[in-house]
Amino acid sequence: MRTKLSRRHFLRASALAAGSLLLGCGGGGQRTSTPTTTSSAPTTPGASPTPPEVGQAPIATPQPSGLPQSISRATPESYAGEYHEAPMLAELVKAGKLPPVEQRLPKHPYVVPHKWVQQGKYGGRLEMSYSDQEGISTFMQECMYGHSPLRWLEDGTKVGPGLVEAWESNDDASRWTLHFREGIKWSDGKPFTVDDVLFWWEDMVLNEEHPALPPDECRSGKGTLAKFKKVDDYTLMVEFDAPQPIFPELLCKYVKRGQGGDWLQPKHYLKQFHPRYNPKVGKNWVMEFDEKKDFTRNPDCPALTGWVLAEIKPLDHTLWVRNPYYWCVDRWGNQLPYIDSVRLTYVQDPQVLRLRYMQGKADYVLSIFTDLTLADVSGFKQAEDKSGMEVRFWDSGSGTGSIFFFNFDYKNKAYRDLIRNTKFRKALSHAFNRQAVQKLVYYQTGELTTGTYSPKTLELRAGSGARQVYQQWRDSAIKYDPELAKQLLDEIGVVDKDGDGWRELPDGGKLLITLDYGAPGGPEHVQKNELLSKDWKAIGINARPNPVPPNSIADRWAAGQQFSRADWEVGDSMSIWVSPQWLFPIESTKWAPLHGSWWMVRGTPEEKRQTSLDPWRRTPPRIGPEDEAFFEPIGRMWQIYDRARVEVDPVKRGRMAWDAIKIHIEEGPFIMGCVANYPRIVLVKRGLMNVPRREDLTLHGFTNPWHHPTPAVYDPETWYWDNPQEHQP
Repeated sequence: MRTKLSRRHFLRASALAAGSLLLGCGGGGQRTSTPTTTSSAPTTPGASPTPPEVGQAPIATPQPSGLPQSISRATPESYAGEYHEAPMLAELVKAGKLPPVEQRLPKHPYVVPHKWVQQGKYGGRLEMSYSDQEGISTFMQECMYGHSPLRWLEDGTKVGPGLVEAWESNDDASRWTLHFREGIKWSDGKPFTVDDVLFWWEDMVLNEEHPALPPDECRSGKGTLAKFKKVDDYTLMVEFDAPQPIFPELLCKYVKRGQGGDWLQPKHYLKQFHPRYNPKVGKNWVMEFDEKKDFTRNPDCPALTGWVLAEIKPLDHTLWVRNPYYWCVDRWGNQLPYIDSVRLTYVQDPQVLRLRYMQGKADYVLSIFTDLTLADVSGFKQAEDKSGMEVRFWDSGSGTGSIFFFNFDYKNKAYRDLIRNTKFRKALSHAFNRQAVQKLVYYQTGELTTGTYSPKTLELRAGSGARQVYQQWRDSAIKYDPELAKQLLDEIGVVDKDGDGWRELPDGGKLLITLDYGAPGGPEHVQKNELLSKDWKAIGINARPNPVPPNSIADRWAAGQQFSRADWEVGDSMSIWVSPQWLFPIESTKWAPLHGSWWMVRGTPEEKRQTSLDPWRRTPPRIGPEDEAFFEPIGRMWQIYDRARVEVDPVKRGRMAWDAIKIHIEEGPFIMGCVANYPRIVLVKRGLMNVPRREDLTLHGFTNPWHHPTPAVYDPETWYWDNPQEHQP
C-alpha cells in the first residue's frame, strides 16, 4: 500500500530539495501466465555477471552504442470532424442550460492516443471502495491527469502534451516556452488562461504568507527559482539562470493540484479568499484559502478534470460527476468521460473491504492503494463468478520490493561507524535469503535483486550498456552465502566477545539491529521483516522487527534518531534524473538524512549558521563537508549530481548516472531490496471496457511511482460499460 503517513511530508521535502520523491509502497500481486517468473535467479536474458568481491570495481566501461538517450517526445494526435457528447449533456444543450459541445471544448482538444482504446458508450456509474478515508479523495486524484501541463505516455517512455499542446526551449535549455491550449474552460465554464498559472506562482508560491513551495521543475540546475513571464493568455515563458534540461519530463510528474506542484489554480474563484484581491479577508486567510482551493473536498472549487466533486460525506463516500467542459476527446471525437459518475466508498476495516470486493461491490481495484497482497489472489480467483471481478496484473516497476536501509547519520557513533562500513552491509546482504522472500511473499514472481532503481528506469533499460549496469547493480550483493557473511563480520571485528551467542560491536558494546517500520505495517513488510531478522540471527546478529508509531518516523529519521527503515520501497522512476533522491542524498527522508538536510540549505544563509554546534543539535540537524561526521562517498556523489543537473547532453547525463551507480555497487549496498518488478493486482468488473491489460502496455505497466500516476496515465475517462443501463445508480 502506498505510504499514507509520509506522503505530505515527502512532497514538502521534495520541493525544498528541488527534487521530487517517490513514496514507499507495499502489497503485491501475482502473475498468471505471460509474465516471466523466477525462483532462484534473475530472469534477464543472457548470463548475469558473477557478483563482485568486496572492494572490486565491477563495472566495465559500456560501449558508446549502449549509452541511454533521453525520453522521447510523443507525436500528438489530432481530430478534425464533428464532436459528440453524452446524452445527458445534449439534453442540457437542448434546454438552453449548456453551450454546445463545440463551444465547451478548446480549439485543439487533447486526443487520447492509447492503442487499446475502442469507441465506447456513454452512461453508468463506476463504484470503488477503499479503507483509507483520505484515499477516497486521493485515489480519485490519481485517476485524473486533467491538471498536468504535460503527460507521460507509453509507461513513461515518452512525454506527451497535456494542457500544454506545444513547447520548446533555447539551445542551452535555460528558457522554455509553453503553449497552452486555447479555449480550455474550468468546470464552471470560465476560461482557463496563463493567469491561472501565475496566480499559483505569484500569489501562493512567492507569497511568504502561504506555505506553497516551488516544485523542482521550477528550479534551475543551480537550484535557484525560475522566472515566469506571461507572453499572452495562452503562452508562458519560464526562464532559468542555468540549464534545466529535463523540464518537460518534470512537468509530467504527479497529477498536480494536491500531488506534486499545483501549477494552476482557478483565479476567478479563489481571489475572493486572497488578501491581494480582497482586503477584507482576515489575518488567518491561509487556512480558509486552502480549504476553498481543495477541489477534492470543496464541490464549489472549479477543476479541469474529467469528473468533478459533487458530494462528500466524511467517513462514508465521495461522489464525482462528469465535467461538461472536460477538454479531452477520443479519436472518434467523443467528448470524455464516457462514464457519468464515480462513487468512492470508505470502508474502515480492510477485511470487510476484502469481503466487499469478493461480493462484487466494487467495479475496479488497484491493489497499490489497498492492503491486498499476492496471498489474496487465490481467493479472488475463486470468487470471480460471484464477484464478476476479473483478476488482472500490471507490473509494479519496483526496484527493490520491500526494502531495508540504515540511517547512515544515526546519532550513536559506534553504530554509525558500523553502518557506514561496506563489509558490514555486504555481510548482511549476503546473509539475506531473498529466495525465501520471493517464494513466501511474492509467490515466485519478479526478479531477485540487491536493491536498485526500477528496471524500467531509462538509464537501466535503454541500450546494452544500460542493461549491463543494471545487472551488475542488481547482482552486486545478491548471493545468499551465510558463510561469506560470517567471514566479513569476523574481518571487521563484529564477533561474539562475551560468549552470549550474539556478535558485539567492534568496541565490545551490545549490537542490536531493529527493523523499524510504522505500526501496524503492511503484510508484505511484516512478513519480509520476520524472514530477514531470522536470517541475521542465523549468523549471530541479534535482530528483531520493531513496529513504531508512524506519526513519529519522519521527524525522528530526519534528526538521526531513527535507526532504520524496513517498510518502504524504491519504485523510482522513468529516469534517475527525474527522481534522483535514492541515488544521491539530497533531502532528509532517504538513507543519509542529515547530509540531505545540509544539501537542502546549501547556498542559503542557513548553510553558514550554527556551524559550531554538533550536527545533531542544529536546526535542522545537518552534516556538511566540513564536519567530522561527513561521509566521504556522499561528497563524490554530490560532485556527480552537480555536473549532471546542468548537463544538456542526455548521453553524458546517462554516463554520470552510471558513475554514481558504480559507487553504490562498490561501496554499498546503501539500500537493501529483495524482489524487483513484482506484479500488482488489478480487479476489473466484467463489462468495464478500455481498461488496459498487461500486454497492452509498453512496459507492461509501471504502477508504483507517484511520478507515473496510475491509473491516470491510462485515461480512465475512456473507460465505459458495455451495457451502461445495468450500471445506473
